[in-house]
Amino acid sequence: MFALKQNQSVSRLLSTLVLSVCTFFTPVGWALSVDDAKHLALRTSFAASPDLMNALLPLSREEAVDYVMTRVEPNPIDPPEFVVNPEPVPRYNELSQKEKRDFNKQRGQQRQALKEWWVERIVATRAPLQEQMLLFWHNHFTTSSQKVRDPIQLYQQHELLRNQSLGRFDLMLRLVMQDPAMLNYLDNRQNKKRKPNENLARELLELYTIGEGNYTEKDIKETARALTGWSTNNSRRTFQLNAGQHDEGRKSILGESRYFNMPQVLDLLLQRPETAQLITTKLWQQFISPTPNQERIAELATAFKNHQYDIRRFLKQLLMEDAFWAKENRAVLVKSPVEMVVGLYRQVGTDTAPYKIMVNQARQLGQDLLTPPNVKGWPIASTEWINTASLLKRQNAINRFMRAKEMNSTQQDEGMLYEAANTWAQSEQFNYQKDWLLAMEPVTDIEGNRPIRTLRNLLNDPVYQLK
Repeated sequence: MFALKQNQSVSRLLSTLVLSVCTFFTPVGWALSVDDAKHLALRTSFAASPDLMNALLPLSREEAVDYVMTRVEPNPIDPPEFVVNPEPVPRYNELSQKEKRDFNKQRGQQRQALKEWWVERIVATRAPLQEQMLLFWHNHFTTSSQKVRDPIQLYQQHELLRNQSLGRFDLMLRLVMQDPAMLNYLDNRQNKKRKPNENLARELLELYTIGEGNYTEKDIKETARALTGWSTNNSRRTFQLNAGQHDEGRKSILGESRYFNMPQVLDLLLQRPETAQLITTKLWQQFISPTPNQERIAELATAFKNHQYDIRRFLKQLLMEDAFWAKENRAVLVKSPVEMVVGLYRQVGTDTAPYKIMVNQARQLGQDLLTPPNVKGWPIASTEWINTASLLKRQNAINRFMRAKEMNSTQQDEGMLYEAANTWAQSEQFNYQKDWLLAMEPVTDIEGNRPIRTLRNLLNDPVYQLK
């Protein structure tokens, strides 16, 4: 009997050891391959820079995902002075024509400074995933500087989205719906009980929550009634409820009839499964592929909603998906202009960069920060970014940087990218680190007669535009 029990114990011990060994040698438990580390870096961090790759390569998949997700930091770059010490908002109608021209010129300069400050943050940050998510939410809750002229309101919304970028979507939605920039952008200051304005209600349903096809025109009209009186105090740059302009009557929205106000409308929308499905689908398209697996989307969306819309938890789950690591989903997404321009500098590890020129280059390539083209925003990591003409423009932008010719700038040091790139190309590590640049094998001959020429050829290869 003792021998039998002893044999059973040995058998259980061997089974446990075998299970542990098998678990360790699954793809999740292995240290990342170069291709895996490069894939994660390109999708989450703008570039597979040497420093980041060296940090990721010893890690398992889960450890690597945790590494890119847990790096957060306070603001490393001070915001512009006009944000730190804002001036009172003048009464515009009381200004002379010259004062109006000067005031409008000043605001234009401030909006440009805000864009340059943001690009500097993206280049300098040690938490690039946070910046990636900020770009994502800026594109989801679109607000344009062409209509919101006050740069401080734009800054306030920027910081709101930054603080919530990996927090909870339900809280972010509630804060955005009281954000002065959003209320001004979608004309909710004009939304009054005797003359409802439907702009914010329409985008709330169509773009921010349940999505097109899941509501009726009547739902929009009734939602607009619930949003009446939600306004701003532009001189103080704060949310303001004009109770006298709020329609307190009964409203019927998405099949429910009650005396809806704004918070109750948001409660209703957050309870709908379509809201979680819309966000899940967009994040899948941002990080995995343009063609979501609808069955898996439904499962992920349910988990997202059931865990109180916890973005950080959901994003980790998304980055651990087999689909994220699948070979067929690599090099299928296109870098946005901002990702491409910023990625050049993060790749070679410059200490500083010509931020004004980078902002202008991104704008010329189709992505003007703080100024999305319309309420639907820019394409999400899409092939819409690339055609014959736009690819040529991207390659020209790269060549201008790499030739050390900084356009329209007498105040920036010239040659910043070239000098850093040349130093990297001359290093002993370049021969193997150059393979980290592209998401897949190049489609052109990249070998040059000098290392810097090889690097330039790599950057000009069409594959450099993919991630």
